[in-house]
Amino acid sequence: MADKDYYKILGVSPEASQEEIRKAYRRLAKRYHPDRNRGSKAAEEKFKRIGEAYGVLGDEEKRKHYDRLKDAQMHGGGAWNFEDLFGGAGRARRGGVGPEGPGGFGDLFSRIFGGAGGVGTEYSTRRRGRDVHSRVRISFEKAARGGKVTVRMPRQRACERCGGTGAAPGTGSEVCPRCGGKGTVSSGLGGFSLSRPCPQCFGRGRIIERPCAACRGTGTTEQVSSVRVNIPPGIESGQKLRLSGMGEPGVGGAEAGDLFLEVQVKGHPTFRRDGLNVYSALEVDMADAALGTRMEVETMDGRVSVKVPPGTQPGQKLRLKGRGLRGSDGRQGDHFVEVRVRIPRNITQRQKDLLEEFSRKAASSTQ
Repeated sequence: MADKDYYKILGVSPEASQEEIRKAYRRLAKRYHPDRNRGSKAAEEKFKRIGEAYGVLGDEEKRKHYDRLKDAQMHGGGAWNFEDLFGGAGRARRGGVGPEGPGGFGDLFSRIFGGAGGVGTEYSTRRRGRDVHSRVRISFEKAARGGKVTVRMPRQRACERCGGTGAAPGTGSEVCPRCGGKGTVSSGLGGFSLSRPCPQCFGRGRIIERPCAACRGTGTTEQVSSVRVNIPPGIESGQKLRLSGMGEPGVGGAEAGDLFLEVQVKGHPTFRRDGLNVYSALEVDMADAALGTRMEVETMDGRVSVKVPPGTQPGQKLRLKGRGLRGSDGRQGDHFVEVRVRIPRNITQRQKDLLEEFSRKAASSTQ
């Protein structure tokens, strides 16, 4: 384990997202699954290494610890060596940290691989389902007012044909003779033992007599399902919604993971928003901006009349209090109307004379 590069085994980069790692694992697991490569020891070994790699990289916390070990290798020079880490004086190569000290490599390996200090930890075949991350695009109006949307997405669900057991209907399973039903086997390294998934039962703890044809013995199948999601009012792009128990199913009867939906709000042809405030534009004739007028503007609640005061300047914002978005906490935003003064392109000679006269009088009044 010490000299294995789990990223290379899954064919992903160290900067890969959890979703990319999950997809790479599923692709390789299907390719090298024992049911599709009967009698191939090479495929069985490959499948075992893929599962081992995903068992670490697929868990964000374990992945962080694994990356720390890789970093220690890069800065310490040479390959990882358990004798260097745990043997001799009992000191790690860098920093003088002992294997049993707080935050030391013994603690690190214990958290990653389930055993340290000479005692292997029993591997539980009950594992919580993994969280699923996805995105949902909603309209500007739906984000403003809230409501329900339907999201269709592929998810791993318990196989309907075998009920999630992985065994063909009418057949059973028996306790794995190699691991005794624990789902793991331990190997000793110096005074320590490390646990890994059993290569005979692939971590299940039981040997399936005949794999289910629908799920190929995995106990799960990918199904496209519809999920009704409640959108709170005032939600913004980038915010995430958590749906408990809507992720991948657990193993061995454990609870399912959660579904995290990142919300993306579509643009609007008339409005833009900043938090709970809404902004729009209003074109006003030059004379109306100078003399003042009343005009109708479109808001999220329909058309309303707004007063344009005399002497309104280009770019000036008119505030419509309480006409913005209402947040899920009850706060209410405002609607701001930005005035755009419309200058006529073509004017008559009479209009030109009047404007020149107005300009002369305005200039003299300021002197």
